[in-house]
Amino acid sequence: MELKQLESFVAVIKYGSFTKAAHVLYMSQPSISTHIRALEKRLDTPLIIRTTKQIRITPRGRELYNMATAMLKLRDDLFSKWQHEDSHEIIISASTIPSIYLLPQILRGFRKIYPDIPFTITQDVSGNVITSLLKGQTQVGFTGMKIDEDSLEFLPVAFDKMVVITPNTPAFRAWRSRENAAVQIISKCPLILRDKGSGSKSHIDTIFEKLRLTPENLHITARLNEPEGIKNLVINQVGVSVISEAAVTAAVKDGTLLKFELPKELALRRLYMIYLKHGTQSSHVKQFIHYVKSLAWEKKDQ
Repeated sequence: MELKQLESFVAVIKYGSFTKAAHVLYMSQPSISTHIRALEKRLDTPLIIRTTKQIRITPRGRELYNMATAMLKLRDDLFSKWQHEDSHEIIISASTIPSIYLLPQILRGFRKIYPDIPFTITQDVSGNVITSLLKGQTQVGFTGMKIDEDSLEFLPVAFDKMVVITPNTPAFRAWRSRENAAVQIISKCPLILRDKGSGSKSHIDTIFEKLRLTPENLHITARLNEPEGIKNLVINQVGVSVISEAAVTAAVKDGTLLKFELPKELALRRLYMIYLKHGTQSSHVKQFIHYVKSLAWEKKDQ
């Protein structure tokens, strides 16, 4: 049983046609048919029932399809990982807050020392950043979330501060004189929060847990993953939110939003650089990791 045979089989099932499978794989239709027959002979079972109008997969064919799809994905992930290791570019995935407010500062300093090293950067939620590292699809990640995973190194590189934001209305301006206003606003007002997979959401959940606030006694009116979208909903008086202070500095300064401070022990969270502990990184990636480590130690010494 060869991978080429499995690739032909998966393509026939996926596209529902020998002709389309041959077109996608840049093969002749007789070659596709030969691969399918070879699989059926090797496994001693029919995999596809052919009629003049359609093809139909057998139960064992369905079982093989699921396993073959997983095998081909493992192959593709491995090839992708090796290509990244051999590449001269540094492939980074970062969650929203690090990608917008932390990574540009790091890259500016790094490129002063290594101006000729190129980068490919993608932005995603923290959960997906971690997954892409584990699969070898990226080489370095930046997130606001840490998990228990022995194969990954999580290096603290900065702090992020969460604050409560509200529309700038007379009603909320009156809250400024109240003690512990941020916690009261969270517990009494409609909330707009980050969606699942976000490091911010994970930290906000921890804040709520420490405040003994549960979904049952909170009024969550919307969830989305973009800080800009959250800010716009708050500005338009849809609700209030808990968000990174870095994301709202300009809006607070120009008076579009009001900011309320959370207790310091609740507000602060770490931002991490993540990489594989035992990865075979290229020299460029090693240089980048070493550079960020030096920045992290400088911040500790300050």
